[in-house]
Amino acid sequence: MLDLDISEFFDEDGPLATAMPGYKPRPSQVELSQAIGDAIQDRATLVAEAGTGIGKTWAYLVPAFIHGGKVLISTGTRTLQDQLFARDLPRVRAALAAPVTAALLKGRGNYVCHYHLERLQGDERALKRATAAILRRCPKTPTSGSA
Repeated sequence: MLDLDISEFFDEDGPLATAMPGYKPRPSQVELSQAIGDAIQDRATLVAEAGTGIGKTWAYLVPAFIHGGKVLISTGTRTLQDQLFARDLPRVRAALAAPVTAALLKGRGNYVCHYHLERLQGDERALKRATAAILRRCPKTPTSGSA
């Protein structure tokens, strides 16, 4: 199935429509997907901007799946990243019956560096300063109760 032309994946009777009830083809989605496919094939750089609601996620997942290789997809928010990884990627992978593996990476600010943590454990003052710095960067949450 992965040997179809990119536009055929998005047809009214294509694999995406067959696997996803309510799917409707969008010309701008197909155009974006073809441009992405061409850039992958030509090993070129593509800068594309598309408005809300054209289906950007599927537009880049389809050519990424059919061309194979490693692809890095970066999102602007964790919410969008979660949606892409937990919902969109599995849906498109199933619709295309694509043997694709994926990994989710959530920015270096979300992990503890074991080396630095071990270094800090021997220095209580440094550990307190590091903990305070981390807490200052955390978003403030409203407190409950009366004033």
